[in-house]
Amino acid sequence: MKSCFTLAFFLLLSIQFSAQSLRGRVVEASNKQGIPFVTVQLGDNYGVISNAEGYFVLQRKTTDSITPVIFSSMGFESVEIPLKDFEDNQVISLKPATYELDEVLLFDKELTAEEVLEKFNASAKENHQLSNAKIQVFLRSNNEYKAETFGIDIKKASFLSKSERKKMNENMENLGKKITQTSSTSYQERLTDIYAFEDTLINQHQKALNLINRETTFNTDDIQEQVFFELLKSLKSPNSFKVKTGIIPLDKDLSLNEMIDDMEEDQKKVPDTVRHKNSWRSDAYKRRATQFNNDFLTSPKYYTYELVGVTKVYGEPCYHIKFSPDRRKGKYVGDLYIHTQDFGMVSYKYELEEGKKAMSVNLKFVLGIKANTFADSGFMIFSKNKDKTYYPKYIKQTEGNYAYINRSLLFKENNPNRSERKKLKFEFEMEFNLMEIVEYVGVEYQSVSADLLNSLSFEDYILIDEVEKYDASYWNEYNIIEATEAIKTYE
Repeated sequence: MKSCFTLAFFLLLSIQFSAQSLRGRVVEASNKQGIPFVTVQLGDNYGVISNAEGYFVLQRKTTDSITPVIFSSMGFESVEIPLKDFEDNQVISLKPATYELDEVLLFDKELTAEEVLEKFNASAKENHQLSNAKIQVFLRSNNEYKAETFGIDIKKASFLSKSERKKMNENMENLGKKITQTSSTSYQERLTDIYAFEDTLINQHQKALNLINRETTFNTDDIQEQVFFELLKSLKSPNSFKVKTGIIPLDKDLSLNEMIDDMEEDQKKVPDTVRHKNSWRSDAYKRRATQFNNDFLTSPKYYTYELVGVTKVYGEPCYHIKFSPDRRKGKYVGDLYIHTQDFGMVSYKYELEEGKKAMSVNLKFVLGIKANTFADSGFMIFSKNKDKTYYPKYIKQTEGNYAYINRSLLFKENNPNRSERKKLKFEFEMEFNLMEIVEYVGVEYQSVSADLLNSLSFEDYILIDEVEKYDASYWNEYNIIEATEAIKTYE
């Protein structure tokens, strides 16, 4: 009996030990400042990345006490700490890397930046593949919305009395004031197993969380749908409608009933879900894994390239190339880090050159529309798997958009009885900035058989949990990007 108890005790201890989290912070040795985006690896193709403040959390996956936790970053020497020596909330100091060009096996002649880029493009399809693989991916997105103007003015509504129309306009005005008084911030977090086959992506969502305060947060799509539903719900009719915006006819025979029914369903308080078949986020992950369509990679004639030298990047020897616009069409500045041996992309980063926009449309005085993308930046880290191909370990994409819309809409019922025709005319003016930051971390990569595709079967969806304040315990025993201070103090 005693021996059984002892065995059970040690089994329990082993389980607890193997499930514990490895927490800590990575800092620069010289000034103790946190280093962002450090890869924290435990064994092959398993690990996380430090957040913008240098903090990380990684779930222990093995009980082998000599397995090292490896810390790698751009421009720093890698550090390895055996599991047995790792302490909770440990601070890991990294020193700047020193790397000599002579240490790298080079070709007979020294390559130019353009030649290195050419060799990358020639081998990109072979080096960067994502097929017959299962990748566990943690995703975090942050939306910040600030409305400068939000106004809706009902000019005509045959189904409303004059006093009712006045009251509705007052409600719209109050809503506009509420929306423009403060900026709106929310976060989404998802943990998903992505099964990638040659032409197919399948999701198996593990957990999904929305961090949002409904009292202070406004989503442009939700607001517009709510407002338009309030305006359109009285237009249900067996007849179709003529629709015009300004002087431009949009449709002479539009049935609104189905649209109103869909909007009515959306207004019901039903739990939010994320569907396994909705793969647009995983599609974006795979595109960035296998396609390099940025013009600074595909259109070198628009850019100037400088080969800075060779440096260590996430433990790998890389050519460091800086690029900047050379002609009017070039818009981005940044850095490429290409492996010195197989010419795979180990990392790259880019942002818009000061004063430039990724997209700009100004039809304000013609169609009442103006829009531009004033921020567009990206940062990528790739890791090698056992098959010697690269997959995205970390992706960060930042996009800032400005939009102005000033339009009128007129709905006129195609009712044979002219006196009973429903009419609705309103003008709306919106001006806002929307900043979105999306982060992916590929926690674990596993090769799978192509035959697995035929046997995968999941439920249609999982529920999205929604909270107003961040609760770190929600992600206990899961691998994520550690929450930043802004997330932890979100209200």
